[in-house]
Amino acid sequence: MNAGPSALAGLRPATPSATPFRRTCLECGQPFGSGVREAEFCGPPCRMVFNNRRAKRGAELYDLFMALRHDRRTATALKVWRLLNRCAAIFREEDRRERAGRRSWRDPAEILARRPYLQAEILRPAGKRPE
Repeated sequence: MNAGPSALAGLRPATPSATPFRRTCLECGQPFGSGVREAEFCGPPCRMVFNNRRAKRGAELYDLFMALRHDRRTATALKVWRLLNRCAAIFREEDRRERAGRRSWRDPAEILARRPYLQAEILRPAGKRPE
């Protein structure tokens, strides 16, 4: 038996309450309905494109940031802080050109809500490093 979309249509409620949350897809910018409050994408293709872009960009930023944080001499010589800012400007221009100006990053408040430990401060006497 072929279970195509028309065969499955009778199994899904066709009432407005089936999709009480109206959202806008983070990738394509189109509105969509979802039964899940946290839904971010209209479908798997948009989710994959969005996450693949973030992974590619993130890998570049990660390498530069880790050099900045842990290999200060090299980072200073190569002006890594400037490179990080240039990457951000290039990414934002790509967003304007390819995504009608929609941002390609999540709100920092959402990240902090999911990972509250990032706001914790480690207090120790100056000059003392953990052993």
